[in-house]
Parts: sequence; C-alpha cells; structure tokens
Amino acid sequence: MRAAILLAVAAVAGVAALSAHAQARPLRPADAALLKRAATPEELVAQAVAKRLTRLTPTVRCGPLGVSAPPGMLVTGVTLLPPHGPADYFLLLPQECNYLSWFRQSPERYDPGTCTDDACLQLASKAALALATVSHESYHVLGYRLEKQVECYGMQSIWFVATSLGASVAEGQRIAGFYWKTIYAERRQTTPSYWSADCRDGGKYDLRPASHNWPS
Repeated sequence: MRAAILLAVAAVAGVAALSAHAQARPLRPADAALLKRAATPEELVAQAVAKRLTRLTPTVRCGPLGVSAPPGMLVTGVTLLPPHGPADYFLLLPQECNYLSWFRQSPERYDPGTCTDDACLQLASKAALALATVSHESYHVLGYRLEKQVECYGMQSIWFVATSLGASVAEGQRIAGFYWKTIYAERRQTTPSYWSADCRDGGKYDLRPASHNWPS
C-alpha cells in the first residue's frame, strides 16, 4: 500500500503544482453572455451536483474564467460575486466540466484504487481535481471566502460529488483519500494559501469531528 501511495504522489505532483481554484471575483460584462445561453449537457451535470451540495440553485458555466494566474499555474474554477447578495454562479474550465461528465458515464474508470501505472493515476488525479473544483466553488457559493477553509471543506465533500455522479460510497471515499494524500499534500508547497494545518481529522476545519473516516 505504501508503494502505491508513493507511486501516486510521483504521478500527480505535476497536477498539484499546476492547479488551483481561483478566488472569488466580481461580475464582468463578458459573463452576461455565458449566463444567457442555454446550459450544455456538461454544465447541467455540474449544476445538478452544485445544487445537491449547496441546497441552492447556482448556475454553472464552462468557459474562460476571466482571471489572471502566475506563469505555469492552471486555475480550474472561479466564483462570481453579484453587486448585492451571495454568489449565485461559478465558472469552470471546460476540461473540468468534461471530466465531470466523463466521470458520470463511467465512475469506475477513475478509481485510483484500481490503478497499477502512472497513466491511470494521472487520469484519476484529473478526475479528482474536477470533483474537488465543483465542490470547492460550491462552498464559495455558500458564502465561505477563506481559501484554505474552502479547499478543506471542498475536499471533505469529494465523496459526495463522486456519489452524486454514480460512484459507490467506497469509491468516493478512495478518491477523497487519494486527493488528500497527493494533490492536497502538495498544496503546502505549491499553493500554500489553499493548505492549512487545521485541515485534518479532528482539526478546526473538520466538518464531521465525530467521524474519523478522514477526509470523508
């Protein structure tokens, strides 16, 4: 098992180093066109998951995020802030929406527990990042703004997003554990504003302190 974890860390280090969820930003004129057009099948998938997680009705669109990022950094999602009231929609990179749709079609394909090589682990890490992104942005919609808190809450809800898209509870938990041991672990060095020592079993940001099945 330890060898498998080490293999996973090596395989997904690049994914963690190059990815981050964007901070919330104000509305921009270009967003209006995205909101007016009909949702694509991929966007409907993301919206359904966000609705279940937030118990609200956020709009989700796939397209340009309208944010700048440091060279070499990939921003995967951004939450938009209306002039008044809470955030009511967020944007995802098209590739994140695609992975959500592909995951729903065949959840077992992205189970890191079945991987035996780097190619499989890379695929699993990309799917895990997509699940984490829609979860992360959903917590922004709920009003949370501190990135390290939102990232921790989002990670703890990866299993929920996975099961909402057809995965078994066991698979959802394996994906969440995989994200914790690989992508989240790398954030301490690569994107420290998204990492916290309080994000742990029994820590300040533990959503379910009575359970020790971290991070699910």
